[in-house]
Amino acid sequence: MSKKLINQERAEEILERENIDGLVVTSPINFYYVSGYWALYYTPLGFDSCYFSVMPKDNTKSSGIVIPALEVRRLETMGKPWIENIVLYSAKGDGDLFDDDFPKGKDYKGWPVDPSASLNPLEEKWKSIIHEYRDSYSENSIQALIRAIKSADLDGKKVLIDDLRIEKWLSEEKGVDIDCIFRPELFNEIRMVKTENEVEIMREAAIINEQSMLAAIDFMSEGATWEELENFYMSEMAKRGGRGVYMMCGVGELPNGVCEKGEPIMFDALGQYKRYHGDFGRCAVIGNPSQLHIERHQAILEGWEKAKEFLKPGSTYDEISEEVGNHIRSLGFDSFRNPVVHGLGLEHTDDPKNIGTQPGVKISQTLEKNMVINIDMPFTEIGWGSVHMEDTILITDDGFERLSSADFDLRSS
Repeated sequence: MSKKLINQERAEEILERENIDGLVVTSPINFYYVSGYWALYYTPLGFDSCYFSVMPKDNTKSSGIVIPALEVRRLETMGKPWIENIVLYSAKGDGDLFDDDFPKGKDYKGWPVDPSASLNPLEEKWKSIIHEYRDSYSENSIQALIRAIKSADLDGKKVLIDDLRIEKWLSEEKGVDIDCIFRPELFNEIRMVKTENEVEIMREAAIINEQSMLAAIDFMSEGATWEELENFYMSEMAKRGGRGVYMMCGVGELPNGVCEKGEPIMFDALGQYKRYHGDFGRCAVIGNPSQLHIERHQAILEGWEKAKEFLKPGSTYDEISEEVGNHIRSLGFDSFRNPVVHGLGLEHTDDPKNIGTQPGVKISQTLEKNMVINIDMPFTEIGWGSVHMEDTILITDDGFERLSSADFDLRSS
């Protein structure tokens, strides 16, 4: 069985506060967060909205997930989700009906089985799961979703959705009457406070992302291009079981197209492990750093020391940003801009943002126990170079814990 990721208690509290009875999700991130299952066709193959998760606020009712029949064997390969009510759909059937008068879909038989073969344990599970769900398929995804909604006792209720199309799809089938509430920021608010299972994954994400980026710094040499460094980082992430998203070498990348001796270079890498992100940044140079490079790096480190005073429940993003920025500028680093504080999780900036908020606008949040955040402190000066420091941080009862583990040295190659 896959691990439960969703902070169900927090979800129930937020739904209760907003007078909402449950949720229906279809976006890849929210489906995975609610179900713990990453669907095969969430890779970019042209499939759209094949999957739904349904969760009522009342945890005595039945949560459900909706997936296509052709993916049923994968439930055994990947581990069945914690949600037991799995509603499958196939294609238009022969007119037979379920007990609730919804039409049955075509029975899915799966791939043929070689009768002379000696099947291994996983193959036996593939064979048996086809029989387990026989005669249970809906004709299409929306009819399956309606059955899941009814099983969750959400018919006639207020339901939080993450895609405006859900309301239209349900109205076209006319099988349920629910009041759809589109408040995508509430999903970010739920996800801000992590469960133990999420923290465990994010520890690993932070470590393998950090190790992969530091390996790229060690690989750095005169004449190396940003593309070569990023590709090396990507391969290191893959070796460790993760996926690289990007690695920057300065804002705008390398000004001369290649690494040069003595050039101050910032590294900032974002990678994924089990869909959760690690985000990490450090400073580097080929050869010996200049005195100004050393001084600016030291100022960034003193900014980190100032930040530590505020890494506890009750502090705000804006408070941390202002205090750190002011402190670094007070050290003579006049052109330093305030750092960016952001939540981290299934998204790089996993913070609530109300509908209509302009792109790039950061809304300050108040720190709570088990939030995971980053303090992003890059600085680039055109004609000189760049410095940076960034770690992934878990907020605890009365302080913080670094999920990153590397030292803060200015690295040379």
